[in-house]
Amino acid sequence: MAKTLKQKFLILGIAIGIILFVVGVGYYFAKQKSEPEFASKIDRIMFERKNKSPKYIITLPDKFFYSRKEEFLNAEDSKRETLPNKSESYEQKRQRLMREIPHIGKLKKIEGKQPLPQIESDKDLETVIDGITVPAESENGKKPWIEYSRPLQQVQPNFYKVAIIINGMGLNQRMSEELINKLPSEIGLAFSPYGRDNKKVIAQARQQGHETYTDLLLPSKDFLKSDSGPLSLSITASLEENKKRLYKTLSAGMPTGGLVINNGMAGEDSRPRIKEILQTAGKLGLLMIDATGEDDISKIDISGIPHRKADIVIKDDYRPGSIRRQLKEAEFIAQEKGSVLIVSGMKASAIKEIVEWVNTFSPQLSYQQMKEQGIDEIERPFALVPISSTVTE
Repeated sequence: MAKTLKQKFLILGIAIGIILFVVGVGYYFAKQKSEPEFASKIDRIMFERKNKSPKYIITLPDKFFYSRKEEFLNAEDSKRETLPNKSESYEQKRQRLMREIPHIGKLKKIEGKQPLPQIESDKDLETVIDGITVPAESENGKKPWIEYSRPLQQVQPNFYKVAIIINGMGLNQRMSEELINKLPSEIGLAFSPYGRDNKKVIAQARQQGHETYTDLLLPSKDFLKSDSGPLSLSITASLEENKKRLYKTLSAGMPTGGLVINNGMAGEDSRPRIKEILQTAGKLGLLMIDATGEDDISKIDISGIPHRKADIVIKDDYRPGSIRRQLKEAEFIAQEKGSVLIVSGMKASAIKEIVEWVNTFSPQLSYQQMKEQGIDEIERPFALVPISSTVTE
């Protein structure tokens, strides 16, 4: 009898153990399923502590830091250059800071710049579409991007070509006029379709020898928070509407050699619409400059249209150290490819660094001139050229 009772208790204990095990496993998985997905270890700590702040949190540096370690060091080096001297007086500090603030007004006006052959639009290089006058290829095959360009200039064979274009012109008319007078003629200027008086400013630019282009605005990547305006391409509008926006963008009534494509939405879903627009612009005889700084436009087949992708796009980060680093990279690209194309926004810090950099270029000398002057090697063999001279159709 006692033996039978003992067996029954054993069986009951095993059953209770199994039930407790099953309940425990079920509770564990139910808890795991009910917990949210945590973006970081800190989020998990805060959840487990019911949002009570932990006493200590130890985090490791992001991988991003290590992947851009050299850039961070260079930025730090540039900061060290401007560390104040403790012995400086208040007036000395004030004067030093004033000298270091980038300002377009500090640039010297360049005298004697030669105007371009075409200041006004050529009627033979225009057409009217839907009541809008736009640049277009002439009946005898002349194209705006060629006819409105600077005359071809000779570059010595031992020099590398550097082409630069400043975009966003026209939004700040005063600053735009200063840049027109103070930048070398070889630097091209791209005007925003939202410029207040683009016709007047473009005429001034061409009088000072600058090739002129127009910014093409893609849909804003952050369209829920910001909008690139009624003249930007749209991911929801019809092809006819996007073409109309293109024509309005080009309707300044002044010579434009082509379109400088600004950064925006150009992903896989947007590419068919953008391709149609670029092909439409190409049929008008315009040059395409990809200034997005990304590879999306490169994935669109626009063969047969004169185009070039910018090798360096200065945008977002306008710290002097970062800009100098990009310009140094441009030198290596020019030496590797024979030429380099740089596109920059019209920020004072970028303009200052670009002008100072261009001023370091060595004067162009032929081999015979080098021989006569006893020069064995050109120290800075870079030649500033207009954009059109770096593009072939």
